[in-house]
Amino acid sequence: MDLTQKIALKKAQIGVIGLGYVGLPLVIEFCKAGFSVTGFDIDAKKVALLRQGKSYIKHISGSRIAPFVARAKGRSPLSATTDFSRLSDMDCILVCVPTPLNRNREPDMTYVFDTTREIARHLRKGQLVVLESTTYPGTTDEDMRSMLEASRLTAGKDFYLAFSPEREDPNNSQYTTAMIPKVVGGYTRACLTAAAALYGQIMQRVVPVSSTKVAEAAKLLENIYRSVNIALVNELKVLFDRMGIDVWEVIEAAKTKPFGFQAFYPGPGLGGHCIIGDEIVLVKNCTRSHVVCIGELFESVGKEHGIRTHEGVEFTTPSNLFIRSIAISSGEQSWKQVTHLFRRQYDGPILTVTTNDNRTVSVTDRHLMLRIKDNGLETAEARQLEKGDILPLSIGPVSTSHVPHSQVTIDLIDELDESWSSRVRVRPRNGSWKEFKEVIYAAEKGDRKYDWIRDNVLPLAVFKRLEQDNKIRLAHEDLVLATGRGGGIILFPAVVRIDESWARLIGYYLSEGCATRERGWARIRLAINRDELELYEDIKRIIDEKGLSCSDSLSLRWKTRYIRLNSPLLGWLLVERLQCGTDSYTMTIPGELLASDQGTKRSLLIGLFRGDGDVHLRSGMRCYRKNTRQYTHHDNSLTIGYFSINKILLHQALYLLQEFGICPALKKNKPRLLINGHDQINLLSDWFVDDKGRKLEHYLKNVSRPTMKRQNTLMPSAAVKNISMERRSLPVYSVEVADTHTFAVSQGIYVHNCIPIDPFYLTWKAREYEVATRFIELAGEINTNMPNYVVQKLMSALNDRGTCLKGSKILVLGVAYKPNVDDDRESPAFVIMELIEHAGATIDYHDPYIPKLKKTRKFNFAKASVKLTPERLRKYDAVVIVTNHANVDYKAVEKHARLIIDTRNALKTSGVRNGKIYKA
Repeated sequence: MDLTQKIALKKAQIGVIGLGYVGLPLVIEFCKAGFSVTGFDIDAKKVALLRQGKSYIKHISGSRIAPFVARAKGRSPLSATTDFSRLSDMDCILVCVPTPLNRNREPDMTYVFDTTREIARHLRKGQLVVLESTTYPGTTDEDMRSMLEASRLTAGKDFYLAFSPEREDPNNSQYTTAMIPKVVGGYTRACLTAAAALYGQIMQRVVPVSSTKVAEAAKLLENIYRSVNIALVNELKVLFDRMGIDVWEVIEAAKTKPFGFQAFYPGPGLGGHCIIGDEIVLVKNCTRSHVVCIGELFESVGKEHGIRTHEGVEFTTPSNLFIRSIAISSGEQSWKQVTHLFRRQYDGPILTVTTNDNRTVSVTDRHLMLRIKDNGLETAEARQLEKGDILPLSIGPVSTSHVPHSQVTIDLIDELDESWSSRVRVRPRNGSWKEFKEVIYAAEKGDRKYDWIRDNVLPLAVFKRLEQDNKIRLAHEDLVLATGRGGGIILFPAVVRIDESWARLIGYYLSEGCATRERGWARIRLAINRDELELYEDIKRIIDEKGLSCSDSLSLRWKTRYIRLNSPLLGWLLVERLQCGTDSYTMTIPGELLASDQGTKRSLLIGLFRGDGDVHLRSGMRCYRKNTRQYTHHDNSLTIGYFSINKILLHQALYLLQEFGICPALKKNKPRLLINGHDQINLLSDWFVDDKGRKLEHYLKNVSRPTMKRQNTLMPSAAVKNISMERRSLPVYSVEVADTHTFAVSQGIYVHNCIPIDPFYLTWKAREYEVATRFIELAGEINTNMPNYVVQKLMSALNDRGTCLKGSKILVLGVAYKPNVDDDRESPAFVIMELIEHAGATIDYHDPYIPKLKKTRKFNFAKASVKLTPERLRKYDAVVIVTNHANVDYKAVEKHARLIIDTRNALKTSGVRNGKIYKA
């Protein structure tokens, strides 16, 4: 008996995976039709309740379940289990896995694919597998099929595969499960026939389509249609609100047209595969560059701009943040604006890709990577990469039209805080304070003013006060600052312009220096090899040029020369202002220098490499054996290395080198950069002095046949050497980049965005076909921003009443994602509550369908629904109606609440009424 015969005779065993709001109604319908049904779920509590004939979903009563489990043991048509090995007993398997959906039904594909792999372990010939979860076109016949065929069975031949999108509308009595037409697409015609036959047993109408992709796209169209229309009325709502027009009244009037219009209503908001947080990126804003772990970047941007949540994904929106990017169509590199940063929890395979020069990047297995093929770029999932694939690298200068270079200028008089006011004195670089004697005498009391004139110094606090009163007007570049007393006075420029000499000195400090606390300030020291006389002379030359002072000594035990720079203000400049760090573990290149001009960055690198760089020369005759034969030839080879125990500093040096077209390799398992090849080494020909410089000069003079760093393609690249996989549970991150949707991650490997936050997987899939879905993305952006609009409306309404949101008590009325259901998945209420709490207010909620909120990874709202009494309503500063449940007494709310923000037109009023009801 084949499967269609079994279905027709109702002998087919039905298995439904996922017993939530989609799966449980299907279970009931198949039981009603006379089939034997087994429900599968990882939640043991759900399984136990079903076995007792009880429901755990409020709008599905237990009376609809109990008749199918109340019969004699062993003869019940409904069973439930957590044992997925029983899948092999099923004839038809419907995948309705629980996913974090909002009302637009966007899923996290992790659940679908984990379920598919579990089915594959128990798959047998003749079974039908149907996916019902919303997804992007291609999931069923590309992704699921490949996973299922790992069982060595072939889809369409050994088993049937289909997609039929769920259309469940919880608690809609007009359109119950069996009444909603069922779209079905099969991988083959035979697959379609089997699936259509199955659903024909329980549905009033089955709508067959030509493929699973068509069925998947149909579901997306349904969701997109709803979202873009809601976005339209949401945007009109904001506009009409400014114009004093009630959008609800407008909709009611417009929908009287009997054709060509369908009413959609505004709401408070619509309720991928990524990179691990340790990966390092180079980003820029207007004045600084930052080399930072992507997880730390997310946190820092989130603190400034706030973190929101959508579909289980946290995101933040930076401003004026740019990242190195590459255009897939042309290979052109540029700085592109970062529009969003994302974070989500992930549990699954993490792939670590290692290149032949030991660059690594760790991503989720389905993250989109870039690879070079026929000297062009293409995208591929990480799991599709193979050994030998060529990955593009971020090498060379890029367009800086978005991010201009700027010289770093630090005015110490303006930037030193009050703690320095009594310790620092101001002196003219040329001239004397005697020229301002009358002004100083007139403005200051006491005898100390005579000492100031005599010593030609003014306390910093006095100078700033006189300057503020316009009594003294001198360019700060014409002043110097003094610390110390008597013969120990130390001068320091009042304005520091970081030129190439300053940059080289900072490089020396980062590689050879440290800072210690002495008498409340940072004292700077450098330690160099006592034989490096040329290096010592360069350091002294810079110190003299900048008007600094130092002392030095030789170690009696080690071959070390210690250079002590005496100015406390130099310590302030390097440690506090530029935040260079204090030792080898904390040293970092200042962000302002990373964003400066090429000359400044080159000089800084020279300082770094003269300190922590090394030069290894092999010269002379070399003997070796190959294929049993002895060979001898003249060897003239050189390797330049750079070592830093500091991960961030190492990556900063790497990114700067790559900006100059230098492509170093990384030492395996060591924090060391290696530079080889005549063309690369020649770029560093004047970087070194002393013995390192002599080795480099010897190598360049004796090169008989210049070598080039080996490149696999016309664009900078590295070949995949190894791919390792580890299953992990951790937060993962991604960056959404304007225009190109690509960015450079650790060691400069270019990758694609993850599947982004925008509402539809279709927008992500469209990128494979180089089609921009601007309308859909705009709709998602509008809907996602509505919670912010609601909170802004609340703040404005409170301000009208002379109250601020901070310190207020707010009641949120309704937290379910739609009226009259107990489903709070991705409800906009959570985002609204989070924003209100973040503003400093106290939150309670009332929802007759959701008595308790549990603390989740996304939201920390472990609360119970409060009773809605007149006394309680009067104690809140405002009530925000988020969900308009039918069984709430809105007349009592209107009567007793002090202020009401109505996002659902629950009170059916027009505009502001009695100064207390605001539409949002």
